[in-house]
Amino acid sequence: MQPRLQTLKRLVSLYGVVEEMYLVELQRMTAAVRETQQAIGVQQQVARSARFDGRDALMADDRMGWEIAETQGESAGWKRRRLEQIRSERDVLNDAAREQYLASRLKSEQMKRLAEGVAVRAEIDEGRRVQAASDDRFLARRRWRDTQGRMREGQHIKTS
Repeated sequence: MQPRLQTLKRLVSLYGVVEEMYLVELQRMTAAVRETQQAIGVQQQVARSARFDGRDALMADDRMGWEIAETQGESAGWKRRRLEQIRSERDVLNDAAREQYLASRLKSEQMKRLAEGVAVRAEIDEGRRVQAASDDRFLARRRWRDTQGRMREGQHIKTS
């Protein structure tokens, strides 16, 4: 039972390492999604700022300023749309990484429970072996005393 338990403990450790690997991958994917979301926010802010600059340029009758603001706004819109596509792709990858991590965590937990069960059974078996050895010693001493008692009685009868 002991070699099996040691093998299971090594497997539990291995499953733990794999689970940790998938967790790191999930964290990396989550960070990539968050980074993309922040970049989208920056582009939204650039577009908003460009609209304000364009409005100010129109009010100041600054055609060149208005065109620059329009170009900045359009550029921010294109970047935002591209970033949204990237975020969507990263969301899919993040979901896949989450599923992998959860599956790995489930397997790791199952291995832990299996190893714990084997350890408990090994402990119970060891307790039974110890108890059986103790019972055997007790019975051996009892038989020895009984035999010694009969032998004394036999000698006592012969001498009488």
